[in-house]
Amino acid sequence: MEVGQSAANALYQQASGGTFRMEADAARRCAEVYTRFVETTLDPQIKRSANLHRLTGFGGFDSAKQLQDGFSGKAVQMTDALTGMKEAALKMAAAYLRAGQLVEEADAMYARSITTGTSGVQSS
Repeated sequence: MEVGQSAANALYQQASGGTFRMEADAARRCAEVYTRFVETTLDPQIKRSANLHRLTGFGGFDSAKQLQDGFSGKAVQMTDALTGMKEAALKMAAAYLRAGQLVEEADAMYARSITTGTSGVQSS
């Protein structure tokens, strides 16, 4: 699900191309805002939504099964949206790091953003 990835990609391209630049300290502080958002808000919400993928207790009627499947499907969509937000936030952090000429940190953050969408979500 596209939740800000195009804006994050565009900003990263501008930083890589040199049209978006920042002081290294300011860039690091901006990147920290995005990583803090991921760690304190998105990651816990992704975990909670993943726990809703397999709902039980709706009963044995066909209508109950349909209702259960509908809610489970909405939980999967919510997890996908939150994961998309996480990917975009990490790309934004990478863009700021790149704008601050913190290339190694930017590359690591960008790699982390790419693996976000492919790592899958484990329910607990």
